[in-house]
Amino acid sequence: MNRKLKLSLMTVAMLSAAVAWSQRNAFDAAQPEGYFWYKDKPKQVKKEEPKPEEKTPQPQPAAPSQSPVLKPGSAEWFRQTEQKLLDNLSSDPSEKNALAYKAFEHLRNDRVDEVARTTEKILNKYPYLSEAVRVPIAAHARQQALWQIDQAKEGIIGDLRNKAGLWMFFDSNCNFCHAQYETVKMLEQKYRIEVRYISIDGGVIKGMNQKQVRFDNGGSRARQFGIKVTPAVVMVVPPETAAIIAHGAMSLSDLEEKIVTAAIDMKIADPKLTRTAKMNERGMIEQSDWEAAGFTGTETPEELSEKIYRIITKKMEQ
Repeated sequence: MNRKLKLSLMTVAMLSAAVAWSQRNAFDAAQPEGYFWYKDKPKQVKKEEPKPEEKTPQPQPAAPSQSPVLKPGSAEWFRQTEQKLLDNLSSDPSEKNALAYKAFEHLRNDRVDEVARTTEKILNKYPYLSEAVRVPIAAHARQQALWQIDQAKEGIIGDLRNKAGLWMFFDSNCNFCHAQYETVKMLEQKYRIEVRYISIDGGVIKGMNQKQVRFDNGGSRARQFGIKVTPAVVMVVPPETAAIIAHGAMSLSDLEEKIVTAAIDMKIADPKLTRTAKMNERGMIEQSDWEAAGFTGTETPEELSEKIYRIITKKMEQ
């Protein structure tokens, strides 16, 4: 062979060997993955475009609420209109504003008179609702009624001389006790009621009848009654009933009132005199009356007035 042919054959052999070697290396590199060494190209993941931020809806300003139109002639209409017209007049004392206010004032006064006339008709129809039926309002009649009340109270106290007596606890060093002694002495002379003077310090007050004085040295008996200060007056009803009716110095009329109230509460006052003495309380509705009537709070105005008047009628006619 010539030299040129040898070179050509050598070149072909070297290229064949290079291809074989490269294929061998590729196969060896893929051996760990076995027959599945072939891989697809990874799919390209599309990047998601960022979503635009959602804007939080801003609260819309509330529409200004309109005040309800008030019914002319209603109580609220009178109140608000009068205040408005008065404010206008105070801010601008013009003839226009003065005329508006005075005209409305006239209207309001006429409504008040209308209410009074209607109320008077109701009182004529339902007399027990009138205070004049309980105690007269007219000057002369009222004076007579109050005189009867006073006479009844004096009758109750005078009647106690056979039913009860008074104990006055005192301290001889107490100035108020000296003053109260004079008041109790007047009461004793006026009603001839039995009185005992109880000294808690062992002393006496000038002018006291020694036969009427008793001693409670140390104040143990006073403490049993719950007496906190002197002077103190206790009503005693034999054999074992007693109650404090007054603490501290007071006038004769106040002490008389306390005695009457205690006598009535202790049920030792004459029933007839009691009714007269409590004339100004006649028909008064108390909590027990409410409960007995069965108020529910759901009554209509007609039902409510009927229940109340039924209670008053019953109490007035007792």
